[in-house]
Amino acid sequence: MAACATAPAGPPPFDPVGSYTYAAGVDEQILPGTMTIQRDDEGYTGSVTSDAFPPLAVLSVAVEGQTVTIEVAGPEGQLLIVGTVSGETIEGTWAMGEGTGTFTATKSG
Repeated sequence: MAACATAPAGPPPFDPVGSYTYAAGVDEQILPGTMTIQRDDEGYTGSVTSDAFPPLAVLSVAVEGQTVTIEVAGPEGQLLIVGTVSGETIEGTWAMGEGTGTFTATKSG
């Protein structure tokens, strides 16, 4: 009968919809900002804002278990954010062109 037992279920998939405050590591500096993710009939939308650049559009969001991938229309090409969820926080990395850095966002609403 042990073969019929199932492993305990992990946490439910993360729901990315909401508002976040983030800190992105850029050239040994921390760039703070906000990110909003909404869901509509066609998928996810939203924006990423900071004092360093105009609002950027969220193009897509994919959630696989506790991993989140966010694609954003960046000022120098596509910005890709990939992170792991722990509670209400996403921790991971960002990449755009030749640039990369760390990314931490905490859900604030």
